[in-house]
Amino acid sequence: MKTIVILVLATIFGQLHAQNTLTKADLEQLDNTSWEGEIMYVNYGDGKEVYLPTTLQVKIKGRKIIMNTQYTNESSANGTGVIEISKDGTWLGEEKIIEKITGPNRELTIVTSFEGYDDERPAKLFKTYLITPNSFSITKKVFYENSDEPLIRNKYTYSKL
Repeated sequence: MKTIVILVLATIFGQLHAQNTLTKADLEQLDNTSWEGEIMYVNYGDGKEVYLPTTLQVKIKGRKIIMNTQYTNESSANGTGVIEISKDGTWLGEEKIIEKITGPNRELTIVTSFEGYDDERPAKLFKTYLITPNSFSITKKVFYENSDEPLIRNKYTYSKL
C-alpha cells in the first residue's frame, strides 16, 4: 500500500513539474517572427504611464530566445535581449517558471517569478508571457515587501506582422 501511495504521489508531482516545464517546441510559433506594438511602463519619477511604439523580431536558436526591439521614437534605446531556457526547462533566464498553460488555439501562457529590486526597494517580481498565433505580450508585476497590491511596472503588447 505504501508503495502505491508513493507511486501516485510521484506521478502527480511529476505531472505538476512537467506542466511548468518549457521546451523549445513550446515557442516554435515565435521563431522568425516580426511584431508591432507598444511598451507601457510606469515612470519612476512621477508614477505616470508612458507608452512607446515599438517593433520586435524574435528568433529561437537552440534554447535561446533572441528579441531585437526597436523603439520608433527613441532609436537610442533599441537593443537585443537574449533569454535562455534552462536545460531542465524550469527557468527562463533568471526567472523561475511557476506556471505554464496551453490553450486550445495554440495559446501559451507562461508565468515566471523572481526576487529583485524595483525603484531601489526589495520586491517579488512576476512576468506573464502570453503568446498566441497573432499576439505576444509580456507583463511585469511588482510586489514590494509588506504590500499585497501589485504594481504593473511594464507591459509589452504586440500584434504579428
